[in-house]
Amino acid sequence: MSEAKESTKYFFSRTNGRASLLAIAPLSLRAHSSFTFFSLPYTINPMTSASNKMSDDAQQAHDYLLQLGKLTVDFAHVERVPLYGSDRPESDVEHSFHLAISAIEIAANYHPELDVGLVAQFSLVHDLPEVHVGDVPTFDISEEDRAKKEADEKAATEQLLRELPPHLAGLLERYEEQTEPEARFVRFIDKLLPAVIHATVSEPNKKMFKEKYNMHTLEQIEKGDPARVAYLKKMFPEFDFIHIVRGLVVQSSRERIYGHKSN
Repeated sequence: MSEAKESTKYFFSRTNGRASLLAIAPLSLRAHSSFTFFSLPYTINPMTSASNKMSDDAQQAHDYLLQLGKLTVDFAHVERVPLYGSDRPESDVEHSFHLAISAIEIAANYHPELDVGLVAQFSLVHDLPEVHVGDVPTFDISEEDRAKKEADEKAATEQLLRELPPHLAGLLERYEEQTEPEARFVRFIDKLLPAVIHATVSEPNKKMFKEKYNMHTLEQIEKGDPARVAYLKKMFPEFDFIHIVRGLVVQSSRERIYGHKSN
């Protein structure tokens, strides 16, 4: 250690695993005859440091669990349009679980180039901003309402990114960027699921279509098909197979709700 450097340094001597703090002073003072050095006992215990870190980490994990517990409860109270029964709307938690198991199965079987683990993670976080803004259905949505929905969800996402624990915040940010194929795949599969629920629980959803959208006949719904198909093909040009699957799902949904197939 250079004596010429004018700065404060810590000087230790070590005996049998113990360290003594000899002085905390500018180096130039060490040469001054009137300066008296002193010794303070100081024990270095790496186990204490590791124990303190584990305790801090445990407290942080505890805080994360309570935070995510509240998030889950709040998320479960966000209602969607598809019905699971008479007057029983699907929740965002149920929808996210449905998306996760559907997306990983389709990816594993028909898109093996995708990372299935990442597909599952993106599925679980994809709608989390709705905990702040709720769910806005996109069936027959106007361009003006779609723009408002996107602006509201962007603001909610920015708020949530400041609130979430780091891993989930990173996942949500990556999903919203829509640059990774897994994120885009999840967003497209998400578009198929309302029709899956309509096909699975047809009677309540038939009533919903009549009352909420004033869609009493199959022909009324089919009028909007060209615009919906064109929008999705422009949005997801890389997933030809999923476009075919979507057509089959929509056909099954309409057959079970209206009693006959689409044209």
